[in-house]
Amino acid sequence: MEKSLKEINRKKKEMNKFYIITRYSFRRSVWAIIGWGIPLMLLGIITIPFYDLVAENERQLRPVLENLKPLVKSFIGGDEAEQIFTPEGFISLRYFAFLPVILGIYGSVSGSGLLAADEERGILDFVLAHPVSRGQLFWGRVIAFTASLSCIIGLGWLGLWIGVVKAGSMNFPPFQLLLPYVSVFVVTWFFACFSLALSMCVPSRSSAAMISGILVLAGYIITTLSKAIKGLESWAVFSPLTYYQSNAMMGFEIVPFIKLFLVALVLLFLARTGFGLRDIRVAGDGGWKLPFIRG
Repeated sequence: MEKSLKEINRKKKEMNKFYIITRYSFRRSVWAIIGWGIPLMLLGIITIPFYDLVAENERQLRPVLENLKPLVKSFIGGDEAEQIFTPEGFISLRYFAFLPVILGIYGSVSGSGLLAADEERGILDFVLAHPVSRGQLFWGRVIAFTASLSCIIGLGWLGLWIGVVKAGSMNFPPFQLLLPYVSVFVVTWFFACFSLALSMCVPSRSSAAMISGILVLAGYIITTLSKAIKGLESWAVFSPLTYYQSNAMMGFEIVPFIKLFLVALVLLFLARTGFGLRDIRVAGDGGWKLPFIRG
């Protein structure tokens, strides 16, 4: 009985440490939530009411759209570009089409800095000098990032819903507006996990963020051009943005979501394993970190 009580108290102390790390990490991200969430909210409020103007001028705009060259047309949706004259298509092409690039950059920067930022400032070794395990620190910060990303997406959803209410010709239930954000979330989370895994190996946080950011932009370009250039279709399979569903309001597909989510989980597992194996650099001294070779 006494042993079981000690075990319960020990687990409570461990959970309390985990809770403190998560709460503190989330508080550190408040300005990131404001800095990314508010502009995203304003974007929805400002953009969506323009659909009324597009719908009124459909007769003049449709011939222009049909006569565009395939390469140019691919950057505004390819064969789906004509859906811009429907409410769902307008939201998909004029709002959600660019969100994975915007939030993909956010995920790349934030993921690379979850642990490497404090390491480069010479703080991480002092944090781990306290009675805190690497697992508690790692998962506490990952959960705090996930919560902050959810807040940013929540603000974006709020702005989109306000924009829809302001547009007199639109009438969508809030849940339907949320479906594309589910895809936005998993894409952003993928790039954050990828950047976090990179930060366990490359010499600096900036290197991890840069490589992940290049993947965001390259993936967007390849996925977009593959709609007009048939030879790029085989390459587009490897682009994370190929599995992004900007048109989820017209039907959410679970298979692309699961594929991207599972790959992100693998990257997160690699990051956790690498963080557990490698030595913590003191005061951010440089050099490659090769935890798996060392282990």
